[in-house]
Amino acid sequence: MKKSTAIRARLLGIAVLGGIAGPAHAAETLPGLDAASDAARLAQAERPAPADPAAQSATPVTLSQASTLTAPLSPPAQVSAPTSWNDTYIGYRLGTNFYYPGVRTATGAPAKVTQNIGFLTTTGGFRYGSYAFNVDYLVSNMANPEAGPTNQYGYPTPGSGGAQEVYSVGRVSLSASRIFNRQFSYGFIRDVGLTLGYEFGTKNDAYAERARMFVAGATIEFAVPRGFWNMTLGVRTESNHDGITNVDVHFNPAVHFESSWLYPFRLGPVPLVFKGFASVTGPKGKDGFGVRTTTEFLTRAYLMADVGSFVGHPRTIYAGIGYEYWHNMYGTPASEQPGTTQTSVPMFVAELHF
Repeated sequence: MKKSTAIRARLLGIAVLGGIAGPAHAAETLPGLDAASDAARLAQAERPAPADPAAQSATPVTLSQASTLTAPLSPPAQVSAPTSWNDTYIGYRLGTNFYYPGVRTATGAPAKVTQNIGFLTTTGGFRYGSYAFNVDYLVSNMANPEAGPTNQYGYPTPGSGGAQEVYSVGRVSLSASRIFNRQFSYGFIRDVGLTLGYEFGTKNDAYAERARMFVAGATIEFAVPRGFWNMTLGVRTESNHDGITNVDVHFNPAVHFESSWLYPFRLGPVPLVFKGFASVTGPKGKDGFGVRTTTEFLTRAYLMADVGSFVGHPRTIYAGIGYEYWHNMYGTPASEQPGTTQTSVPMFVAELHF
């Protein structure tokens, strides 16, 4: 039976790193002029600025929980943030409505997959920009089984447990304002720069993913009043392994767009943050089955409460809900694998910041 599966593009949630990541894991993973899955920083945006300018300059800056796919290239104009800062945290996501191309039940229906996802994210700033790195560990239930022994036809049979996957997303954003020591802001643009990144993944199911991706592009950071919002447009290269046809696949370079955002606000006494990422990757040639890929779209967003603030530890413990939507997953056209190339998943998510 022919299965069609192109490789996955994760972006995190970095930081959402997740993003850029994004994802899709991405991520939950990424930084600075944005670019890729959770990247970098609430920066004092949750706190009203003191009326006294002297008091404002003396107020310590907390750079916490700012990643999505990337981190902000530079701090907001009203925040005198330090050149170097870091936010490192671990997290957990749970979703029960994932689908993967070619993954079906014994009757041929699309298999609904439950995944428990743990992640580690670090994001921060340095002299010339910002960075975000994320690693996801994804454990599926038996709806997406690990690969077992091969049968008489040479195809892997289902194993005794759910598939496990490790996926990492990283982004480094270089700020033009920091490098040239002058402002590159104009109107609603706060800064511009260059983002470079990678996505590596491996999975022990029948497809035996070995994803290797590299991203490069120009980034714009917008002058939003709180938090950050970045966009990157560039190119992405991909290679992967197809365990069903047992071939290594080298895709064509593809046009790639990604955006990350983070917006802190309050609803009554509850401090909240809305963060996420979105990415679009153009057609990248044929996959391991000879199927021509199409444009794919991935987004993941979170609405999280600062629950640590209620026990005397603000910006430390976050919990809330998330949502992931992935259209034409891995670039696989819906006509090739009906019902399995699109995922729409509500999720529970929690983070512990160090």
